[in-house]
Amino acid sequence: MVTMEDVAKAANVSRATVSRVLSNHPSIKMETRSHVMYWVKKLGYEPNQVAQSLAGNRTNIIGVLFSDLSNPLYASLMTAIVHEAEIYGYSVILGDAQRDRAREANIINGFKRRKVDGIIVRPIGTPNRKLYSGISVPLVSLFKLTDKKNIIISSEEGGMQVARHFCELGHRNVGYIGPLRSLAGNNKLEGFRDELEKNGLKIKAIVECSQHETAENQKAYEIIDQYFESHDPSKITAWFAHSDIAASDVIKALVERGISVPKDVIVCGYNNTLLAKKMIPTLTSVASPIEEIAKNAVGLVIQGIEGDLEEEVVNLSPRLVIRESTSSLL
Repeated sequence: MVTMEDVAKAANVSRATVSRVLSNHPSIKMETRSHVMYWVKKLGYEPNQVAQSLAGNRTNIIGVLFSDLSNPLYASLMTAIVHEAEIYGYSVILGDAQRDRAREANIINGFKRRKVDGIIVRPIGTPNRKLYSGISVPLVSLFKLTDKKNIIISSEEGGMQVARHFCELGHRNVGYIGPLRSLAGNNKLEGFRDELEKNGLKIKAIVECSQHETAENQKAYEIIDQYFESHDPSKITAWFAHSDIAASDVIKALVERGISVPKDVIVCGYNNTLLAKKMIPTLTSVASPIEEIAKNAVGLVIQGIEGDLEEEVVNLSPRLVIRESTSSLL
């Protein structure tokens, strides 16, 4: 039976390089990928043969834990990860921490008892260093830095893209609604503010809203509604909301006061969830590269399963998806 070592020897590369090629790791050059894949096909190597799995005492199971699956972004990402894992012959065990740190630890311990081959996790808040450093199987952290393998999406860059968009449309009275404190890996406000200042502008209104984002959570709407009760809703002509749900609440509160979006005020959200595509008007939003995150997450965890446990950070970029909610020009 052909092994990964056989492929590495024939291609005159390391075993880790073969693993990275098979997991589509972004660090591999095209010529190296083509060369290794030539030998993979020529030798008839199958990355996920059952016999290979048994010989390595593997379960072919990846544990995937999210801080809270009621967040539409994570639900979409979960689907993409499951699909990507299946391509490589892995099943997925799902964990939903529901923003409870005790539950997060219990799920991780459950993964250990199930002897998963690797773990992909979106930690709650600042990652629990003690919890995650004690994990012996390969681990990939999404959105938050750990001492393992990590995939980081620059929310700061996302905020900058929104600011540039507002400036290009000629808006000078801009506002932000969302958390004021920069959480680990979450710097939307900083990027938004810095880019505005580069263009000689300042945020004219900041509404603090640290509420967790679920469709059922009405507190964000209550915060926005209360703000508009004491402030002229037409004064700020461009709002940046830290999530699509918060953006939908901004639009609802504006429309209830006779303010048209986007004719009178434009609104931009964040995460590019299904809500952004289905709203009326459709919502401009910053999109995380879901498919790219899933591909890299599964690729990195398989890379770890194959022996490469070095700390690593893969940086990916968001992109602004422009829709009807910011279509008006001043």
